[in-house]
Amino acid sequence: MQQSTGHSEASDAELTHLRARVQELEANVADYEALLEELPDLFERKFQQRLEPLLERYRLLAQAQDLHAPQAPLQKAALRWSWPRVRRISFNNQDSEENAA
Repeated sequence: MQQSTGHSEASDAELTHLRARVQELEANVADYEALLEELPDLFERKFQQRLEPLLERYRLLAQAQDLHAPQAPLQKAALRWSWPRVRRISFNNQDSEENAA
């Protein structure tokens, strides 16, 4: 009968070890699931970090374009009213006929 008790103790020890291992693995799975839930936010933050320099460049370009924007209406007016040394560009035949007359 001592053999069965020894065998039973070994089985109990192995069973306890296996249960502890299962709990450890379940904890690992829970940690991985938590990381997976954070992944979209992590990617969004990383994307935002890489996007910020590009947005800053775009903002500076837009600001520079706004500084030069007052020249554009003058150029359009010059073409529309045939200022000296500026040739009028016609977009239809009626304009061409009026310019010829």
